[in-house]
Amino acid sequence: MPYKPHPRDMKSRSRLTLSSEKSSNSKGQLSNLEEEFIFAAEFGDIPTVKRILEEQPNFNVDFNDILGRTPLRLAVGNEHLEVVELLLDRSNAASIHEALLQAISAGHEQIAETILKHPKYRDVKRENKRFGETDYFFNTTSEDSPFSSDITPLILAAERNQFEIVQLLLLRGETIRKPHHYYCNCQECSNKLVFDQLRLAKTRLNAYRGLASSAYISLSSNDPILTAFELARELRCVAKVEKYYKSEYLSLADQLSEYLVRLLDKVRGHDELEKLLNKKKREADDETYEQLSRLKLAIHYSEKKFVAHPSCQQKLVSIWYNDLRAMERSNWFFRSLMVFGVTSLYPLLAILYLFAPHSKVGRFLQYPCIKFIGHAMSFVTFLVMILISSAEGTTDLSRLSSFPGPYKHYLWYKNHSRLTLPEDFVVRTCRPEVIQIGLSLWIIGMLWQEIKQVFSEGLYDYFDSLYNYLDVAVLTLYLSSFTLKYVCIWKVNVALQYFTVRDPWEKLLRSDQTAAKQMYWIIADRFYWDSLDPHNIAEGLFAIANVISFTRVSYILPANEMFGPMQISIARMMTDIIKFLAIFLVILVAFMVGLHNLYWYYPKQVREKVEFMKNNITVRAEEAFGIPDKTVRTVFWSLFGRGDATIVELDEFEHIFTQYVGYWIFGAYNWCSVIVLLNMLIAMMSRSFELIQEDSDTEWKFARSKLYMDYIKSGATLPIPFNMIPSPKSVWKLCSRISSCFCKGEAGDVRPHPGRIKDVELYATSPIATNTGWETARGSHQANGIKRFRERMQTTNGFVRSDSEPNLFEEKLTYKRVMKRIVKRYIFDMQRENDNNDDFDEVKQDISSFRYEILNHLQSREDESRDCREKIKLMEQNITHLIQQQTLLLSILEQRKSAEIHQNGGHSSNVPRTKDEVESEERLTAPPLLTESAYSSLDEPSVDEEPLHQLSLSRHQCLEDIPEEDVTSQREDRRLKVRVRSDSQDTNTPPRLSRQQTLDEDNCSTDDIIVHVMDENDANDNFDAKL
Repeated sequence: MPYKPHPRDMKSRSRLTLSSEKSSNSKGQLSNLEEEFIFAAEFGDIPTVKRILEEQPNFNVDFNDILGRTPLRLAVGNEHLEVVELLLDRSNAASIHEALLQAISAGHEQIAETILKHPKYRDVKRENKRFGETDYFFNTTSEDSPFSSDITPLILAAERNQFEIVQLLLLRGETIRKPHHYYCNCQECSNKLVFDQLRLAKTRLNAYRGLASSAYISLSSNDPILTAFELARELRCVAKVEKYYKSEYLSLADQLSEYLVRLLDKVRGHDELEKLLNKKKREADDETYEQLSRLKLAIHYSEKKFVAHPSCQQKLVSIWYNDLRAMERSNWFFRSLMVFGVTSLYPLLAILYLFAPHSKVGRFLQYPCIKFIGHAMSFVTFLVMILISSAEGTTDLSRLSSFPGPYKHYLWYKNHSRLTLPEDFVVRTCRPEVIQIGLSLWIIGMLWQEIKQVFSEGLYDYFDSLYNYLDVAVLTLYLSSFTLKYVCIWKVNVALQYFTVRDPWEKLLRSDQTAAKQMYWIIADRFYWDSLDPHNIAEGLFAIANVISFTRVSYILPANEMFGPMQISIARMMTDIIKFLAIFLVILVAFMVGLHNLYWYYPKQVREKVEFMKNNITVRAEEAFGIPDKTVRTVFWSLFGRGDATIVELDEFEHIFTQYVGYWIFGAYNWCSVIVLLNMLIAMMSRSFELIQEDSDTEWKFARSKLYMDYIKSGATLPIPFNMIPSPKSVWKLCSRISSCFCKGEAGDVRPHPGRIKDVELYATSPIATNTGWETARGSHQANGIKRFRERMQTTNGFVRSDSEPNLFEEKLTYKRVMKRIVKRYIFDMQRENDNNDDFDEVKQDISSFRYEILNHLQSREDESRDCREKIKLMEQNITHLIQQQTLLLSILEQRKSAEIHQNGGHSSNVPRTKDEVESEERLTAPPLLTESAYSSLDEPSVDEEPLHQLSLSRHQCLEDIPEEDVTSQREDRRLKVRVRSDSQDTNTPPRLSRQQTLDEDNCSTDDIIVHVMDENDANDNFDAKL
């Protein structure tokens, strides 16, 4: 008999199953049978579930409790696999789908596999695919369902990183559709947008959650690293558009970055790392390689954690120093000597490289660290020349007397002019200085270097770096500055040539405009120059370019571990300063306009127009806020404490109200700008600095890697200005490119990686074909679902591919094989991390099921014991009644015998009895009538041995209570009774005893007497039944 729950449990259960007035009208009150069934399904009472399903063939198992939970969902949630198997045949498609999602969400892999393999679920999915129902956007689910309609089992399993379930679903051909672009205007996206915009946004987010899952990428992508790169970048772009889900998309991108790092953790050797970082093209089967191509792609996608991984950094540093590993391990003194020696000999080494680029000297200069030293030396030289140019100032102070032709006619002009002119004067610079020529060469070299960089990288990748923007700005400023300077020099030479004859001087006496313009370019006194003179503009542009050039030093600072993080922090703070300026500009304009509107009347040029009488009053507010430009200067410099509170006073003007308003406005400005905005800027900069310091190692390694990659790539071996000298190597490359434009050839810029001659797989695979369908492979020993997942690791990524091909053995190492190895190790570690939690949950559910099994067993034993006690009690009553009847019979027989002996003079004889005597005797000796159930209970054997032992003891106790002489007399009377009934043949009454023989007094035991009495009792009952 199954276990019956305790009333307390049933009471608590009823509170959850009984509906209330607030619930839906479709939910009625559950019957007692439904309550018992849903309770048994929730707590794993398998016997009760089986009994109800067997006794009620038409029982509906898809009813809901007040929380909208079906028995199948409750069984799945509590991981009762046996109950789930019993309910699947009776459940409808919607309940099975909800149960599958519940199993995946709870991580019950065995239950999910059971549901996926159930025929009813397979039939439903087959029908959906046949009718083209693959988009779940417009589906509707029950209001009690915890999952939205767009959540598919694959999306949910991928989100939970359930590798085994994802494998089963991918084997069946299910995939996750990639969402369309946010600005997509196709008909499908338009319909979804009109239908429900919020659902569309959530559907896109759920799809990206599944796509960003490490389980889905590992098992479905041929190149998980490239897939993670592209998907992370796409998620960051979507986060910029969908602001309401920005944090969710950014967290998914960070999740992909962590996944890449964990994949790199599984790389075990140099060969695997080399294959991983040198993969060039996007196709996984295309085994073409280029030095650090994949690392360059990671830098392009800003995958900082991937780039800063120790494996990548180790490879990067080894390439950076190449054969100069002693320089890496040396102290600062040896490094300083090395740098000094290379710097001193670099011009000679550069000349040797121009003629012999493939010699030892050429290979030495091609080392990345040596290239860095050369370019750094060139840039430092450029900065030194700027310092020299700024320190010397103008050294060419040529006078007009140094030009005999113009000077002779100038003296004639001086004598005939009405103006007082000097005897001689300094003319403008007419020839470039040496330092200017050197700077010009460097600028041309910089321009050539940037042109080559744009040509090699492409315009899009070139402007991906902030420093390239600075280079473009510096080159633009320098080129403009030196162009204007050389234009001025040309103008001066033209003017001097113009005044070599007397005719221009005569025109100058007549105030000719052409001659005056030419004379303007000769005079060096800037007092007579125009404000926008080209030389002034050139010097202004040169000054700005010099400032930017010195800030360009920050480009090489990441090479040092000490200055690199500090430079990154400053760069991050510049972003905060720009944000602050946007807010500060609004505050500045607001208070500037207010103060100017308050004091616009008080400047003299305004008051003079409306003064009734002239006065010479001057107020301080006039100088500070009277003119707009003065107002801007006053407001700006007061931010740094350069303002005075009395500048708002009006002195002789007794406009107290205006003056007080000025005080309040100027004070409010200082409070907002100094106390609020400046402290906010300090807090923002402090926060940025703290964020950089928390992840300073990653940020510094990423910045250093970008610097290293600029020098590791081929080309740009010689620095400025040696890069402008055409070498035989560059001439040969130019001819090759020209010839390739006319005659097509094979693409030879990709070098195949040699790999290893022999490489044996770390994991032995079975010869089973993995490209079979899920339906056909279901019965195979190697394709037995989750149980064989860990043994069938050859289907790690791409289920239709087989890793057990014979040509994979004794073959050179390829990128495809390396990725499969890494993914296998990653999946193994992920499963090992989840084993402990899964085992604990499984043990917990087993204990719960075992509890109810024990309770059911104890309940059945208790019922059996109760039945046995009732049987024993009834038997004891029958035995007591029999003993009483037999005692009464023996006493009657004893009395009759005594009477007969007395009448016959001590001799017994067969005296016929009357009819009344016979009926009285039969009534006294008849046993109590037992019901049919009592007879059946007496015939049933008891399983409990203890009650039988008690029954035997009670029987012996009853016999012991009878005296010995009574027993002897009973035996004699019984034999007499038998003989009397056997001899009385003249009556029509059939014999009532089934036995005619008598018991041997000497050989019978007490138990035999009891059995004999019971047999006699049975015979009498049969006879009574016939009557």
